[in-house]
Amino acid sequence: MKKIILCIDDIKTNLFTIQSVIEDLADDLYDVVLAQSANEGLGILLKQHIDIILLDVMMPDIDGYEAAKMIKSNKKTRDIPIIFVTANKDSQTIEKCYKVGGDDYINKPFNHMELLARLSFHLKLKEKDEQLKKEKEYAQNILNLQENMIITTDSKNTFNVNKTLLDFFNYRNITEFKNEYRCICDSFVEEDGYFSLALVDEDVKWVDKVIELSQDNNVLVKILKNKDEYIFNIKIAYFADQYIVTLTDITKISQQSLEYKHEANYDALTKIYNRNMFNTLMEKKISDAKKEKTSFVFIILDIDFFKKVNDTYGHLVGDDVLINIAKLIKKHIRGNDIFARWGGEEFVLSFDVTLDKGVEIAENLRVKIAEKEFGVVKNLTCSFGVTQFRDDDTLGSMIERADLALYKAKDSGRNKICQL
Repeated sequence: MKKIILCIDDIKTNLFTIQSVIEDLADDLYDVVLAQSANEGLGILLKQHIDIILLDVMMPDIDGYEAAKMIKSNKKTRDIPIIFVTANKDSQTIEKCYKVGGDDYINKPFNHMELLARLSFHLKLKEKDEQLKKEKEYAQNILNLQENMIITTDSKNTFNVNKTLLDFFNYRNITEFKNEYRCICDSFVEEDGYFSLALVDEDVKWVDKVIELSQDNNVLVKILKNKDEYIFNIKIAYFADQYIVTLTDITKISQQSLEYKHEANYDALTKIYNRNMFNTLMEKKISDAKKEKTSFVFIILDIDFFKKVNDTYGHLVGDDVLINIAKLIKKHIRGNDIFARWGGEEFVLSFDVTLDKGVEIAENLRVKIAEKEFGVVKNLTCSFGVTQFRDDDTLGSMIERADLALYKAKDSGRNKICQL
């Protein structure tokens, strides 16, 4: 079945171009619906099924940013991927595209194959999310029909357990279980994202706390068994002066969720963070730095004359270079440093150090890269732009300064480090 693309742009020629590209190169995959204003596009979204949206930024009345906010605030449309189409390439525009809920952006004039690749990627990601939701719902229904781990308790003492629980813990009877655990809650691992006794005040029963939390969200607990981790969805009901606790094993589903999350946060080629994840981490880093009055260093590096590598040896060799440079850099930084592929042959890093130390780190990386041989390509160099976080900085302002420093390094001969 064809996927339906909604294109929103106030300029007819832009709409005509997009429609022509898709009809010419992917007519068997997509149907295109056109809207010449945000209002028209929003009306279409409420009337018919749309799989993905191509949204212009600059439009009269309601611009693309406001339209994206409206789309993401509506329960019916909030899960539809939005790809902004913009002629602006500045960091502020890019930052705002993501901030208002955009999933991606592409610059005008766009490369036809890149547009189709972006559409395909986000539609596949959406399909995976939908598949995961369906699998969770299906698994949850199946588990509810089968024997889950069930315990009756007064919150402190265990009165009874079922065979599923005894089999899980490898106990023959409830006495063996109670000799190890006064209460099932004693087996819950204390970890962010999971319920444990650490979240409960002394004057509150843990079972009542779970009931309260489960009114708004699913409550998960983690239990260790023979050094293996198991994740359960916990539900509690109060009946006849006792609490009935049901634990449903969702370990496999949670693992799938982690795998999909990994795909969304990591660059497929180099296996390091992608741009979206880097932006998320940096926004938090900036917020923490402002609260704690601390600073850090931000670096952009670019492989010199990388286009020549692709033109001379082909993109497979170019990809191999990117992979090996990422491995080399990762080998010479710490595990808590932030490192990501920014796009193309550009990488970004952040270190909790002074500016002088940041320049020293960049110099060490520059030398390591210059000394290494990259297969048939032999030696390569990189240029670096370095800047330090300032109190009034945003992610956009830091990127802009680092970019200017990188341009300065490129313009003054490459294989250099410049700072601003």
